[in-house]
Amino acid sequence: MALCGVVFEVPTLSGEKLRISTMQEIIKPNTVKRITGYGLPFPKDTRKGDLLVAFDIKFPERLTTSEKELLSDILPA
Repeated sequence: MALCGVVFEVPTLSGEKLRISTMQEIIKPNTVKRITGYGLPFPKDTRKGDLLVAFDIKFPERLTTSEKELLSDILPA
């Protein structure tokens, strides 16, 4: 999913679920996505801060020869 993109839901502090799409980007390990206006409220203000979504990407420990060949055919050099 990190390479192909995914649509997922993130719970917010207000209890709603925010749909996030990564279909147009590749998510790398330790990527943080900033969602404006869905974080903690500012003190003495009606505005909200930003919600930070951190991605913990895990890659396989090993690939078979056929998996390596498939990836080599698909990915640019």
